[in-house]
Amino acid sequence: MIHVGVDIAKLAHWMAAIDDQGVVMLKPVRITQDAEGYRLLANTLRSLGEPDAMVIGLEATGHYWMLMAEEMTRLGYQVRVFNPILSGSATRMTVRGRKSDADDALLIAKVVRDGNFVAMPLPSTEQLRAKQLSRYRQKTVARSANAKKRMQKCLDLVFPEFTTLFSDECCVSALALLSIMPSARLMKDAKSNALAKTLVKCSRGHLNGERIQDIITSAKASIAATRVDEATEMAIRMTVAEITLLQEQIDAYDKELGALNIPGKELLESIPGIGPVLAVVILAEIVTIQRFTTADPRRQLRNRSRGRNGFHRLLAFAGLDARVCESGEWRGTRRMSKRGSVYLRTALYRAAFKAKNHESFKAIWEHHKVYMKQPGKVASSHIARKVLQAVYGVLSRNVPFDPVAFKGVA
Repeated sequence: MIHVGVDIAKLAHWMAAIDDQGVVMLKPVRITQDAEGYRLLANTLRSLGEPDAMVIGLEATGHYWMLMAEEMTRLGYQVRVFNPILSGSATRMTVRGRKSDADDALLIAKVVRDGNFVAMPLPSTEQLRAKQLSRYRQKTVARSANAKKRMQKCLDLVFPEFTTLFSDECCVSALALLSIMPSARLMKDAKSNALAKTLVKCSRGHLNGERIQDIITSAKASIAATRVDEATEMAIRMTVAEITLLQEQIDAYDKELGALNIPGKELLESIPGIGPVLAVVILAEIVTIQRFTTADPRRQLRNRSRGRNGFHRLLAFAGLDARVCESGEWRGTRRMSKRGSVYLRTALYRAAFKAKNHESFKAIWEHHKVYMKQPGKVASSHIARKVLQAVYGVLSRNVPFDPVAFKGVA
């Protein structure tokens, strides 16, 4: 068997190959990320042997590995994608400590030959679409959150009391108001009738005349009522337009994600806090639960001795496991590792925020937040862990969420 290692980069990759005895069959070759480079890739692999006598290993470096993996799969080769941490560990084990792209290609080939890794399953077309949509959505949500923070800073200069007038200063009614009157200076001189037409239309009748009068009164009493800052007022108008556009994009992503029908979606929707969108996001990141329930035979003995099981592997993949720091008699503080999928971890936190009031998770929230007096973020992390435990249970057993049975889970 020939073991091929490919060191992935943005513009060019390095490929090398060894046999079962470690003899170099192919010295590192540079493969450019273009049509000419891929022709060289195909010709070089063809010269090494038949596809069924070859295993190709790639690092999951950002998104750059995806085109290479798809091309090699199309050519009929066995592709193994794994975490770059593994090849990094192999680098640290060398005496000389050399580090170059060409050397990394040979190290990756050795990792593939030794087989001390769990390959990442390649997603199907539908799963890949869901994964990309969910990640684009998450980035849009982050941009929206940053825009809201910027607008809050601007309001601190021209109408600091505005946040007390709305439960959410970025709700539809508040944004509509700020788009035409982005400061206390402009609102205090507004006529009630003109302001009423705008707010009643945007709030669908929820804001009455009394609330509108409160807004005008607050604007007149504001400490920034006489402050002229046209630059900040313009920035607020632009930021409102940005937030509105980003929200439309988020809604479009939600519509696409909610329409996807991935196996296991209905099972996850039975878990409190997980809706159609979060269910697709979680499934897109996990790909298949079998990658966690089925252990590599070479690692089963080690996992059994450490008390590991499928859920702990999934917990580590989500980055919700504890990072242990110990040396001799010294014991460091245990913290969340956060080394797994940030997208899966974010989705679990969102689900935990909704699930904390459900009877299946409420006791956990009260124990950590009320009894232990831990911060809300820490309490939410415990609920996120339990939500992931429920995810693992329903997917591995292929049954809907059962609140009665779940209460007995440790």
